[in-house]
Amino acid sequence: MAKVKLIELKQVNSTNDYLKSKYEELPSFTVVRADYQTAGRGQFDRKWNAARGKNLLFSLLLKDIPFDQIITIKEWIKSSIFQTLGSFGLDVYFKEPNDVYVDDKKICGILIETKSNEKNFDYVIIGIGLNVNQMLFSGFKATSLYLLTKKLQNVRAVFSKLMASLLENYF
Repeated sequence: MAKVKLIELKQVNSTNDYLKSKYEELPSFTVVRADYQTAGRGQFDRKWNAARGKNLLFSLLLKDIPFDQIITIKEWIKSSIFQTLGSFGLDVYFKEPNDVYVDDKKICGILIETKSNEKNFDYVIIGIGLNVNQMLFSGFKATSLYLLTKKLQNVRAVFSKLMASLLENYF
């Protein structure tokens, strides 16, 4: 089982960018979780807006990953998110390239960024933004655990549940 190094921040520009800037000094399986991101983003540098303290925002660093493992990593992340959201009774589905939906509304985004050399990936950074207690979304069709379950959720408990799923399913 992987040993996790957890870094928790009140605020950061982006959890992915934090890991990219420090990946050389951090061990594989470092997780950075933030209450708020000032420059959160998704695929194609789309802005990811999340209300302060209401959502799960974190990134995971994996190092020295063989090229042929990237599909396995994506499936591992998806299945762990599906397992976690399924435990809340939600029927979720994946929408390419990197989103998790419920009832035609986005609940979770995944951003995978890599840096490679000639032999393998120096790093694979997986950013996950999961809408937990946010009630209002502007500009696109989104939902949250709160809107779907009608219950406020403890963001840290949701994080613990997802991390347990990631560790349990790690390939």
